[in-house]
Amino acid sequence: MTRFKDFWPLYLRAHCNRGTRIGHYTATTIALAAVAASIALREIWLTALGIVLGYAIALAAHRLADGSKSLVTVNPIWGAVADFRMCWLALTGRLAVELAQHVGPSSEPAIGSMVENPR
Repeated sequence: MTRFKDFWPLYLRAHCNRGTRIGHYTATTIALAAVAASIALREIWLTALGIVLGYAIALAAHRLADGSKSLVTVNPIWGAVADFRMCWLALTGRLAVELAQHVGPSSEPAIGSMVENPR
């Protein structure tokens, strides 16, 4: 799979479970915080630790939340890009629309949102 356009719907289907998404939000936050700390403290090992810990949490989220497998073996680069995109869409309240478009409607309240959408 070479195009992100083809990977994105697959990624969304693999992350339609709210628990899996929460695990990914946590993993991404920890990884970014570790990178920021690595830069601030000039300790490169913190970047590596943050990335490894982030991946471990994201992989565990799949197993614990819905019993699925990660897409890291399909395309790890697109997986990382999609993870950042999913987190951004959730922060801006637009993930529910993407999920509905690519996965279908859900009965979960505030699906895809990290914050409540006032609309």
